Amino acid sequence: MRRSLIASSFTLLFSLSLHADSTNVAALAEAYEHPALAPASKVQGLSIGIGNMTFELTSGSASAVSAGGQIVGLYFVGSGKYTYQTAESVEAPLVVLESKKILGRTAEKQGDALTIQADFTELYLLTGGVPLPDLKAGDGESLDERFKKHQERFAHARRRPSSHLLIRQRLDRPVSPVAVAEIDAAEAAVYIYDTVEAKSEALVGFTPYRGTAIRELSGAWFPAIVSEQPVGRNRRSFVDPAYLLSDLDYTLTAGDGDSATLSVTETIQPRSMPQDAYRFNLLSNVWDTNGRSREFHLLSVKDDAGHDMAYHFAKNSLLVGLPQKTNVPFKLHFEITGDFLFHPHGDSFWELGTEPWFPQPDLNGQYYTVHSLVRVKQPYTAFAPGDTIARTREGDFNVVENRLDKPVQFAVVLAGRYGVSEEKHEDITIRVASYAGQNDAALKQLSNLAYKMIKFYEPWLGPFPFKEFNIIEIHELGYGQAPPATMFITKEAFNPISSQENQIFSKGINHRFAHEIAHQYWGHVVKMGSVEEQWITEAFAEYSSSLVIKKLKGDGAYASMISTWRANANDAAKVAPIPLANRITIPNDRSSFLDRTFLIYDKGAYVLAVLHKQVGDDKFFTFMRSLQGIFAWKFLTTRDIAKVMQKVDDGKDYVPFFERYYWGTEMPVMPKG
Repeated sequence: MRRSLIASSFTLLFSLSLHADSTNVAALAEAYEHPALAPASKVQGLSIGIGNMTFELTSGSASAVSAGGQIVGLYFVGSGKYTYQTAESVEAPLVVLESKKILGRTAEKQGDALTIQADFTELYLLTGGVPLPDLKAGDGESLDERFKKHQERFAHARRRPSSHLLIRQRLDRPVSPVAVAEIDAAEAAVYIYDTVEAKSEALVGFTPYRGTAIRELSGAWFPAIVSEQPVGRNRRSFVDPAYLLSDLDYTLTAGDGDSATLSVTETIQPRSMPQDAYRFNLLSNVWDTNGRSREFHLLSVKDDAGHDMAYHFAKNSLLVGLPQKTNVPFKLHFEITGDFLFHPHGDSFWELGTEPWFPQPDLNGQYYTVHSLVRVKQPYTAFAPGDTIARTREGDFNVVENRLDKPVQFAVVLAGRYGVSEEKHEDITIRVASYAGQNDAALKQLSNLAYKMIKFYEPWLGPFPFKEFNIIEIHELGYGQAPPATMFITKEAFNPISSQENQIFSKGINHRFAHEIAHQYWGHVVKMGSVEEQWITEAFAEYSSSLVIKKLKGDGAYASMISTWRANANDAAKVAPIPLANRITIPNDRSSFLDRTFLIYDKGAYVLAVLHKQVGDDKFFTFMRSLQGIFAWKFLTTRDIAKVMQKVDDGKDYVPFFERYYWGTEMPVMPKG
């Protein structure tokens, strides 16, 4: 049962006049990163409750922590215990598993809830809008040295700065409570109570870096969610973002080697109350295939008038502060440089893929059109999604300019030594690029194959969403990826019999090709607003591709795919329901990777196959077309899917179906006949 914030016998050290403090997010972030400790006090038998977490400070010393002229938390050293509860049935199987694997603790069943308890020796609690104990300063030991060592230890955690959440609450949501607690126990953990961004509370453990290729990651801690419960929302509903990125306009100039300059202009559209602090995801660095760190250097953030904006950039998170609150659209200009255009394995291409190589919000805030201008040194050719405005030469540079006028996620750009062929198929231009040479036979064959698959999809998914479609060879084996108006596909698709390796990986290439084309509908026309809804992109694309295989190879090939999905999903379904597949994190266990795949792709596709069998072709294809029509260029949720299926199937309630097989761990049974 969820408890309210415990306020009795506490002093609320919080003021609603916070905006009188500095709104310079850079200064505030510095204050949070280097807080001040008051003289310590002795504490005994002190209890702090936040959400579903209770911290018992049994005995020891505690200091009030100040940042930006305000008390924002406490630091405790001594003997303590935390008790965390979750009554979320959806996450129960995974909490049981990961509490043991990540924290070394058994999640005990108590009534309808699971309870996790552990002793700790240090607690660093930062809060905003949360009641804190009134510590009487001066009668305890100095904790400065212990606090410094605590900060050094938790600096190994590869998670966004706590200060970014706390500053957003402080400046824009002062009545919305947040808390971040670093817990120094036998297995370190972090507790996060967030009513501002994720609208959830979470208990997070860590897994160490096990590799040897990247020395900078030696000793790094990678977050692993043990539990995450919604706060003030339903897990099944779309989380409305605080703002949208509604237009992306960038110029990328690739210099010599791996260096680049990137100028980005973004249109930001606030969605609710006025605010001054905006947080973006932006890579701080990436590691190349040799384990070398490649850096993104953010040089400046300016408004549309050229004024410098205050910002703080660290650990893949960027916080930008405006001089005053606004709830109307505005523009931000970013200048970025770095050596991030690395060439995998020394090959003659580079890629800026689906990771945040430009500032962007979380998935529910990505809804942007794109204008791009890319300059690359000859003989490289660049590719970006959208309608081609121009391809020109400027001195030593090949230049391409594109415009994508539909709102998308996952903008990408790639360049390298490519042979290129274009074919116009009615109103679609299909551009195929083969790596390091002109493979004319493959180019024509793949162009024709893509068009045939598109025409197969159109009657029940709608017109192909883009006027131009790029199919680009990646000089590796065994995967495909589908950014907007683009397919990245590995080399066995271009030369299926050129080597034994290619022959092995080319098995199932038609399936993979059809899957990636289906993503132009499932993932771009209809979008996922969170990783919990990733099956909307992957399972729907996977099932759509099976219908292509059925058309190409017959009922036997289709039945074989269904059988494989069912076999793969049977064991994985016991670990977690489909929406929590991305949370499966078990150290040194390859099965965790497979379980995720078998849930999002295989169980998801199998659920759709069962649904198809239950309702028949007419209703199923009406269902698929209705999803594409009603939610074209919108975010889709599984709750919406159930409602559409109900309308298609004469009012039958499909909520129980998805509760059992999507939100639950049951496997559906395929109807006979």
